[in-house]
Amino acid sequence: MTPTEWRLLEVLIRSTGCPVSQKELLQEVWGPSYGTETDCPWVCMAQLRRKLEADPAHPRHFVTEPGMGYRFER
Repeated sequence: MTPTEWRLLEVLIRSTGCPVSQKELLQEVWGPSYGTETDCPWVCMAQLRRKLEADPAHPRHFVTEPGMGYRFER
């Protein structure tokens, strides 16, 4: 797991069950200079799913909340 994936995982786990917006993820994981780089969370989330989900195409733990962001479910 890369350091960025680890930071993303930490942020999501801290907010288990609650959606975290892309903007929040960008601020906490990549920093303020990435405010408009909306692909960063998407790409990193796909990598996490490939590494940690049993079926990345149908994630159980790393869930996309349309229009809101992502959330972690146990």
